[in-house]
Amino acid sequence: MKVPLPVRSKSFKKSRGASCSLPLLLLIGAVQFLVIGKPFPSLLMDSSRRRAFFNLAEEEFIPEPQVSCDFNDTRSDYCEMAGAIRIRGSTSEVFVMTPRRGTTAGDVVGANATWIAANATSWKMQPYTRKGEARIMNGITAVTVRLADADEAPACEVMHDVPAVVYSNGGYCGNYYHDFNDNIIPLFITTRHLGGEVQLLVKQKQAWWFGKYGEIVGGLTRHEALDLDGDARVHCYRRAFVGLRSHKDLSIDPRRAPNNVSMVDFKRFLMWRYALPREHAIRTDDEVVGGRRPRLLIITRRSRRRFMNLEEIVAAAEELGFEVTASDLMSPPKKQGGEAALVDDGGQARMADASATVNAFDVMLAVHGSGLTNLVFLPMNAVVVQVVPLGRMEGLAMDEYGVPPRDMNMRYIQYNITAEESTLSELYPPGHPVFLDPGPIHKQSWSLVKDIYLGKQDVRLDMARFRPVLQKALDLLR
Repeated sequence: MKVPLPVRSKSFKKSRGASCSLPLLLLIGAVQFLVIGKPFPSLLMDSSRRRAFFNLAEEEFIPEPQVSCDFNDTRSDYCEMAGAIRIRGSTSEVFVMTPRRGTTAGDVVGANATWIAANATSWKMQPYTRKGEARIMNGITAVTVRLADADEAPACEVMHDVPAVVYSNGGYCGNYYHDFNDNIIPLFITTRHLGGEVQLLVKQKQAWWFGKYGEIVGGLTRHEALDLDGDARVHCYRRAFVGLRSHKDLSIDPRRAPNNVSMVDFKRFLMWRYALPREHAIRTDDEVVGGRRPRLLIITRRSRRRFMNLEEIVAAAEELGFEVTASDLMSPPKKQGGEAALVDDGGQARMADASATVNAFDVMLAVHGSGLTNLVFLPMNAVVVQVVPLGRMEGLAMDEYGVPPRDMNMRYIQYNITAEESTLSELYPPGHPVFLDPGPIHKQSWSLVKDIYLGKQDVRLDMARFRPVLQKALDLLR
């Protein structure tokens, strides 16, 4: 019976040398000749058949696997494995090949994998970075990692010369903040040290997402991302990662990242991918004299959490010396004549436009929400001003948008509004629990918090109270 040979993937730009060195080849041939009286068959093959033979021999060679997992992190589960790895997307299985039957997790998995029983031969992982949110994780397809010998695993069909990263593109995909927090930054942490020589194997892949963020993905991998759910072939690798590393909200802990990459490195990566010209914000002592005023970008919103007195805010900022622009950054680019340009690129052009727009400013002002995610495109030393709506949102606001600017060498100001500055005062009487004690509402459900404090509230800033905040932002640019 003729054994089908595995296909060497053609999607890669780099190829490896011969699978066996000449001395090893001769040794194998001599041993075979002494044992069975026949020369090593590959010596009699033409070059194309010899390459195919070596590919098969390489695929069949099963080294001792090396597996390291971390299930103790609160944000994501993560495994890194080396050896002979076979991945079948149609059944969501990752086979870690072992040279002998009966190998268990206790034999190969590192000490951090405390959630895996020592006698286990398989375990399930949900490769998404919102591990603690049961409602979201219920919708994430699980991947099964199996320890298997050659008789227990499917045959290799496509061989690859680069590592694989298996993760999910589901969950909050489509929310701008979560696109960066749950996917892009974890991808950067997990793959940046590989220098583009990595392939993404994506569960629940959203094609439009890869169009919108094509510039970013293209900077992390030179190879086409596979839709793991739509590919029935068995792909074979020598190294693979299941899950993504995630450290904290919209940020990186360099002490835990490969090559100690930081958010400053991520910011420079974005500058490279979107060709952003400004690495540093204006220093007012130097440049105002030259005629350029500091620029303030006010992020507007189309629905709730809007600035109800935007004209007053703009006037006060201009009086202090800012050049002010208000934009939601999400509207399609305009054609000549004022009509919206319809560009069927999945949003990639809008990302390029938004990044260039933000990079031109020195200060960003916004009410808490996903629009603040654009702070990643600001130049270093810029100032981020977050207006926090009513409802005991101060801690959440600080975690999501207060810590990241500092990790990117920027400055941050947080302005917590009063009940008088919230339009909730028009919906509820002054002594209502919505104002006096938001705690029970938070304990009852996050959905109720979203409905009241994020879904029904706009802000009308008290300019006597807020003007010093604008002045402080200006002073921080000196």
